[in-house]
Amino acid sequence: MNKEQKALLERYNRLLVERNKVMNLTAHKTEAESFLYNVHDSLLFGDIFNTIKKVKVLDLGSGGGCPAIPLKIAFPHIDITMLDSVGKKTGFLNDTISALELGEIRAVHQRAEEYATKNREKFDFVTAKAVAELPTLLEYALPLLKVGGRLLAYKGSHVRMEIMASAFALREMGGRVAEVQEAELQVTDGLPLMRTLVVVQKTKKTPSKYPRGKNLPRTCPLVGE
Repeated sequence: MNKEQKALLERYNRLLVERNKVMNLTAHKTEAESFLYNVHDSLLFGDIFNTIKKVKVLDLGSGGGCPAIPLKIAFPHIDITMLDSVGKKTGFLNDTISALELGEIRAVHQRAEEYATKNREKFDFVTAKAVAELPTLLEYALPLLKVGGRLLAYKGSHVRMEIMASAFALREMGGRVAEVQEAELQVTDGLPLMRTLVVVQKTKKTPSKYPRGKNLPRTCPLVGE
């Protein structure tokens, strides 16, 4: 990463912390904490984009912009759409894109199940950080992926139970867990925090009835039959 990219990451982090004073974007109040737990954490698994050229990425539940904006800065060749159901958050994201003069990235104010009606199988990757447990996330993400595309689910250390609970949703959505990566987030004091990336590959078309509306993926997740 060059000096310009590092400077952009720092500017983004300052904008995030400053706007967080008047709206809920992150739990981390200082620039140092935010850079570690938001920016650095978003880039732990970024190497997956190193050898990939032009791809379309959808970031679900973008909130304050992680991991999407750090990934865009670190890997300028990827095209990213950030999706969030809260208008104030997408407003902040689009303001930040303009302030940082980033291209091929935009924020859309819409619910995932509504967005999927006109954007099925459009994306090579879907990213999601702190959005939902895996069975719910699969129902939101896989209809948006091309066959062969991948969901990158950013998780903490306790993901095995989520993966086990996702067996039925994987069959229904047409996906398989292709890989589970682990990395340590080095904190300034105390033990490192374990981070996990669950990579789900889409193996076949998702039935058109998914994702279900009326918030059913969250209130009634597909956890087994």
